[in-house]
Amino acid sequence: MKIVKNILLTVLCLVFLTWLIAFIGLRFESHEYAPISAQQRDEATQYLAGKLTPSPPNWQWQRFQAAPGVVLRGGLITHPNSKGMVIVVPGFTGSIEMIMREIVQIHNAGYSVATIEYRGQGESYRPLPNPEKGYIEDFVVLASEVAAFAERVREPEKALMFYSISKGAHITMRMAVETDIDVDAYALMVPMIKINTGELSYNSVRGLTKFLTATGLGAMYAPGQSAYSPEQYGVATPCNANPETAQSQGAMFALNEKLRTRGSTIKWLYETFHSTDKLLDPNYTQSIRQPVKIFTAGIDHLVSTDAAQQFCGNLANCSVTHSDTARHCITREDFELYDSLVDEAIAHFDKTSENY
Repeated sequence: MKIVKNILLTVLCLVFLTWLIAFIGLRFESHEYAPISAQQRDEATQYLAGKLTPSPPNWQWQRFQAAPGVVLRGGLITHPNSKGMVIVVPGFTGSIEMIMREIVQIHNAGYSVATIEYRGQGESYRPLPNPEKGYIEDFVVLASEVAAFAERVREPEKALMFYSISKGAHITMRMAVETDIDVDAYALMVPMIKINTGELSYNSVRGLTKFLTATGLGAMYAPGQSAYSPEQYGVATPCNANPETAQSQGAMFALNEKLRTRGSTIKWLYETFHSTDKLLDPNYTQSIRQPVKIFTAGIDHLVSTDAAQQFCGNLANCSVTHSDTARHCITREDFELYDSLVDEAIAHFDKTSENY
């Protein structure tokens, strides 16, 4: 019995020591960006050639102060005969440069368009000493700041609509419930209503993140997650089956380290699990009465397509377009398909703007 007690005590001491090392490490964490050689920069430049849509001549970059010390990067392009304002909200790790294609397409259809990089990514405010970590303080904070930006750029007496991608769609739907912003329609591209935990039990991962967050380790990278490092170009991924575009974001990170966000933290997961419970509760979303158009991918390893469709079914006015062969990185996997989906979203907006 004494031997068992000694073993147990030793194990507990090791566990405590491991936790203490991790806890102190996070409190005094330092950060350096992975260096990029001249050759790697050239490779990134060559890979990106012709793949990014340049910002139009009348594009206006903006800085939006969401709170003291919290400055978010945004942008705006107005239309002389605007049918309304569309706010484009990027997905997790996304930057404005990555969504300029849809911004230009929506603008060419007759809309003024604005976008914002919410806190934690792009060239916006980063909440942690390590700016590359994906970290969420609270979805309500993200939602309220996106709403405040939209109110600042909205056009008087014209429709206000949202085109939101993945995590951006999650933020937008929380905004729809948690704020009093008056929005006319929503289009959600591969919405991150619920994340996909793969072969791991959803509830087990959820329980682990709750425990680690409660013990002060929320800022730790989730298992398998890490900062950006130079990658091989021209390789298909679970998110994007097209090797010609699969590393587009990685190439951008090589050329502009300020854009780098790579890898989610424990707290990111914890807040997402908690927020998902709300979005999948019909009582929570019953106030969303505006028309919602959802686009889902048939081979999505990152978010749950079933949950997105369930979410749509809970809403008063929602429809789904499903692309069987698409993956989560639908915005850059097949431009012909994606352009057609953006056109469908524009048609969805047109039905609303005609009422003004």
